[in-house]
Amino acid sequence: MINLVDPFKIAFSSLLSNRLRSLLTTLGVIIGVAAVITLVSMGEGAKSYILTQIGSWGVGSNSITINPGEEDNTSMPELTLTYEDTVALRQKMRNLQYLMPEFVGRGRLVYGPKSYIAGFALGVSPDYPFAYKQKPVDGRFFTAAEEAGRKRVAVIGKTVARKLFGDFSPVGEKVKINNVGFNIIGVLEEKGTLLSYDMDDIVLIPSTLAQLTLGTNKIWEMFLTVDNENQVPQAVAEVKKILIARHHKEDFHIHTQQGLIDVINNVLNAMTGIVSAIAAISLLVGGIGIMNIMLVSVTERTREIGIRKAIGAKRSDIFIQFVFESVLITMTGAVIGIMIGTLAAWGIMAVLKLEAVIAWNAAYYACLVAFLVGTFFGVYPAMRAARLDPVEALRYEV
Repeated sequence: MINLVDPFKIAFSSLLSNRLRSLLTTLGVIIGVAAVITLVSMGEGAKSYILTQIGSWGVGSNSITINPGEEDNTSMPELTLTYEDTVALRQKMRNLQYLMPEFVGRGRLVYGPKSYIAGFALGVSPDYPFAYKQKPVDGRFFTAAEEAGRKRVAVIGKTVARKLFGDFSPVGEKVKINNVGFNIIGVLEEKGTLLSYDMDDIVLIPSTLAQLTLGTNKIWEMFLTVDNENQVPQAVAEVKKILIARHHKEDFHIHTQQGLIDVINNVLNAMTGIVSAIAAISLLVGGIGIMNIMLVSVTERTREIGIRKAIGAKRSDIFIQFVFESVLITMTGAVIGIMIGTLAAWGIMAVLKLEAVIAWNAAYYACLVAFLVGTFFGVYPAMRAARLDPVEALRYEV
């Protein structure tokens, strides 16, 4: 049975006796592993942030989006979806949870001497706070009865409330939206920004008032959810059947949100993979440096090898010792690189005010690659050391 303990001890002792050279030798591995851990962790953090932001708007795997026009049409689509389409979908679809049309237009609000143009002016359904997970924190949202009765009630975002009313509650106040009088009945909870857009710079009115107030009776986008993600394929088929029967052609396209999530994951994974591959080149460079240092080490320790062989050391003992030294160098570099990469990822994500997601899988694979690099680049120097003739080795003068 091969003795692995003694070669390990000798290899460890040899590295400790040349601390500076050992540290310099590991630099390539340290840099490579640290770069991989940092970049992959940042990629995972970015992915987590984007998916959390999307999820905060109700975009889950149980939801689908219906857009007018053909999917591969790059020009501005003809808006073919109408309020009557939403009525038909509500009446005929099974397992429908929420249905939220979006009538988009310009919204100029006037309150006394003050005026403000909201970033988003939308005609929506009462399902909005549930579908998009943004409920009022002051006042309430309008009801289905108010939508059907074309009541002139509006709900605004925090940014609009601050611009027009300052620190006072706007609930109960009267404003004009595009010269149409409305009562403010609620203020939405603050959502912050999404992809650089202020999602609180918004005013919402009942969808039945979109023509009067926003000047459009066409839906820009329709968002709906079903009870669970297993019902999504059935929901897609039902939507197509109902709308084609009404429009007599497929002048719309459907996106499942799981598809969107998968696309985001694929893009971020590809980017992470590319930058990680670039960083991994440092491991290759580090491996070549290790091989070079190990060859120098064999030359420097020729007499030591000769003495060990003269007193009974086998070729396998010498071979294992030098392979162990190479592996110890790379694994030490990997451990230091993981620590540096983890701290760097935490620091960078903290500065960016994003959640740090440490890529432990990347750390595992980095250690595995470091082990393989150490083994691969340590074999040739170890073979040279093992093949030395003990007589010639003893005669060698440094």
